[in-house]
Amino acid sequence: MAELRFAYAARGYDYAGAIERVAGDEELLHSLLDMFAADSSFLKLMSALDAHDALEGFHAAHSLKGSSGMLGMTGLFEAMKLITEPLRSGDAEKALQYRAEVEREYAVAVGMIECL
Repeated sequence: MAELRFAYAARGYDYAGAIERVAGDEELLHSLLDMFAADSSFLKLMSALDAHDALEGFHAAHSLKGSSGMLGMTGLFEAMKLITEPLRSGDAEKALQYRAEVEREYAVAVGMIECL
């Protein structure tokens, strides 16, 4: 599926790393991308940030960080690293400074998936 490789390249994502992590199974990668788009972690993160709940925010952010990293979504993974650390230390206020970047990168990731 050259389409998936092209979609990754167009966004600066790590297709080679993602496909390696699924042992070359592009159908599995596509299924994992669909599961990522359906996952509620992003909504949980946004709700936690709205409520200034660092613990819930950390759990959601950590989940998104792991899945975006595994799927090779480089931009989202980097944004999730930024927001995860202040949430880990209980600083929901500091985490808010990264919200817009996380929202933007998440929209890019989900937009790619929806186009596949």
